[in-house]
Amino acid sequence: MEAPARDPIGEILARLDRRHARACAASADLLEVVRELDEADTWSEDDESSLSCFLASRLGLRSAAATELVRISRKLRDLPAIGAAHRAGHISWDQLRPLTKYATPETDEQLAVEAPEMTVPQLYREAARHEKDRRRRARSDRQTRYLHMSWDEDGRNLNVEGSLPAEQGAAFENAVRKRAQKMVVEEDVIDRAGARMADALTELACSSGGTEAAPTLVVHADAAVLAGQAEPDAQHLAETESGIQLSSEAVRRMACDARIEWVLEADGRPVGLGRQGRFVRGQLARAVRHRDGGMCAVPGCERKDWLAVHHVDHWADGGRTDIDNLVTLCSSHHRRMHEGGWRASGTPGRDLRFHDPGGRVLARAPTAAGVAA
Repeated sequence: MEAPARDPIGEILARLDRRHARACAASADLLEVVRELDEADTWSEDDESSLSCFLASRLGLRSAAATELVRISRKLRDLPAIGAAHRAGHISWDQLRPLTKYATPETDEQLAVEAPEMTVPQLYREAARHEKDRRRRARSDRQTRYLHMSWDEDGRNLNVEGSLPAEQGAAFENAVRKRAQKMVVEEDVIDRAGARMADALTELACSSGGTEAAPTLVVHADAAVLAGQAEPDAQHLAETESGIQLSSEAVRRMACDARIEWVLEADGRPVGLGRQGRFVRGQLARAVRHRDGGMCAVPGCERKDWLAVHHVDHWADGGRTDIDNLVTLCSSHHRRMHEGGWRASGTPGRDLRFHDPGGRVLARAPTAAGVAA
């Protein structure tokens, strides 16, 4: 019986296919290790500025090649079918690069089947088409961005509604959520998480972190408001120039930490014009913050951002604007002092004490589990 004829070309091609499959499997393993490094953040111990810089240095890669490794490893987290096809050798590295530019979790399985039959130029053309569509949608999103603000009929609440394109929306969401994690809210608030977000947005929009003067606001107020002699159920005792009504507690808090131009009235007639609240800044503000360790003075709070300087004895009641009558509070605790029934006694830096609405001395900050969402 004759031996079958050898097919040397066929053997070489079979070896080529096996080697290519091994190369793809090794590539998939490398991408998995890169993803693990990315998630563990261990590369930062070598003082590199980014993971791609670390890979370029350690593996001797071009910066562009290292950047591609990181990009593709991150994309494959959400593309398991395409990742498996690459590992099996059905999708090459050169096919994987353009494919991961436009594949999505929704198209993952379909493209894992279709991509092996497409050439690299075809995949790049498809990636370019998707990029063109993405840019057109992004341009449309930018053109339709908006922010609407309107007051309800009785002027008590401002309603805010808007739409932001992806890049602005991501930055906005990150800033508000990050700030909201540090906010303190009242125990009886209905939507605790929503209240924290609202306070965070207001703080970001209106505060300057102590680096600039607080915003100037012109307020028309009954003199009894600042004197603390207003009746609890009195109406229309204070309003801004635009007619927005303010509670007496909010007015006294604003007088403590914002630059206000007051028009004080009695019996409907102006009795004082242009008087300004005592906004604490400069050397005195720095001295107060240094004494209080650069953080909120309420026991256990320790917030270091967006601090206000609070008059222990209220400015409107004749309290002095000097270091022995001033204490640093975060905006949330400052609001509690003026609108939540909390109060302080003693001298800042020595024997200052904080009291809850029932008069109990605060042993720890009201940021414990009781205020967690």
